Amino acid sequence: MKRLLLYALKLAILIAVAVWLADRPGHVQIQWQGRVIDTSVAVLVVIAAGLMLLTAWLYRFWRSLRRAPSRFVEGRRFVRREKGYRALTRGMVAVAAGDAEAARRFARKADVLLDEPPLTLLLSAQAAQLAGDDGAATRYFEAMLRRPDMEFLGLRGLLNQSLRSQDSAHALEMAQRARSLRPDATWTHRACFDLEVAQHRWADAQLSLAHAVRVKAISVEDGRRFKTRILVERSREAEAAGSLAPALDFAHKAVGLEPDFVPAALQESALLVKTGRDVQAARLLEKSWARLPHPEVARAYAALGPADEGSLLKVKRLEKLVRLRPEAATGLLTLAEAELAAQLWGSARGHLLKAEQLAPTRRGYRLLADLETAERNDPIAARSWLAKAQTAAPDEAWDCDACGARMDRWSALCGHCHGFDTLAWRIPGPARGLPPVAVEIDALLPVPVPATGSGAVVPVTTG
Repeated sequence: MKRLLLYALKLAILIAVAVWLADRPGHVQIQWQGRVIDTSVAVLVVIAAGLMLLTAWLYRFWRSLRRAPSRFVEGRRFVRREKGYRALTRGMVAVAAGDAEAARRFARKADVLLDEPPLTLLLSAQAAQLAGDDGAATRYFEAMLRRPDMEFLGLRGLLNQSLRSQDSAHALEMAQRARSLRPDATWTHRACFDLEVAQHRWADAQLSLAHAVRVKAISVEDGRRFKTRILVERSREAEAAGSLAPALDFAHKAVGLEPDFVPAALQESALLVKTGRDVQAARLLEKSWARLPHPEVARAYAALGPADEGSLLKVKRLEKLVRLRPEAATGLLTLAEAELAAQLWGSARGHLLKAEQLAPTRRGYRLLADLETAERNDPIAARSWLAKAQTAAPDEAWDCDACGARMDRWSALCGHCHGFDTLAWRIPGPARGLPPVAVEIDALLPVPVPATGSGAVVPVTTG
């Protein structure tokens, strides 16, 4: 509507000017080269306007002729770019489809048509990776490092190449360079942490963990749990180096962060015993047991006494621990083991039968088999308990979430798949690479020992 009004206004002005000139025709005389031209003002205006339009058209025509070569070159360049981008797009689609040959063909075509190395370098590198040509891919990624706008992308590509070739040291170097270049990229912090953990660089991993939590690459909850695991490993590392004071400090911090984490409590208690603070170690284990009854805590508590400690004193100490959580079957089993060693047959049988009611386990049935052999020399009764052990659920162990491997001792890294924080205390499932082993019941039976009096030494197998 606005444009229509503007057009009407212009037309009205032209009509008004034409009418005004028609009403005032005037007279114009031009003398030039001996010639005299007589005309009206209106005709002169029309002729002047015509000459102006002709001049303008001739100027535009001359200008278009002058720009024709550059337009031709520009047009060819536009066509090449269109073809180049089309080849680039098809190359990316080929990479996504897993067609290595097509990806390399389109990468070469895009490289010829486009004068944009960032785009063609990336496609060429991905095509080389897809084709399994790691050497070519590495060269392309290294070429990216020489361009500031592509350095970060090149570092990530070289990081992935190093991981594929299992060169963790070079991968860590690339991850650290990428983190310093782009500290806002969360994946760089997590990559540095994971690689430092895999290389047992616990002090560096703890620093990287703090940065990763700060940039939210790792949640606060996971960061707290990971820090506990790292502190336990740092404590073990310092202990192995003979630095007991730092080792005890790391273990104490781990317990403070996660009081329910049994390996941390076991590590601190062991260091307290080493430094002659048995009473503090006992209190720590009692607190850990009260929160979470764990067989390893009970065993550590049983081992607190001196080497020449009598078996009855050990039984009395374990009775104190069991009273803290009387419903815990694992405490009853540990106490029963000590009572078997002290030849307290009746107490041992009572505790073993109570543990069976609470949680029947293979360990409990084997101890009952030991009791039948040690107290009564009854292999038939022992065989009956061992038959139940064969069908009972496996005893709890440190089991890896990632690979299913079973470990005798907790570690921050799985000894089989090297996964971080994957070990959990539970009834294990089938372990990878470990075929089931058929066990003969007779092989598990203790050797019957003839009764030789109340002072006879009776061998006890604990399973």
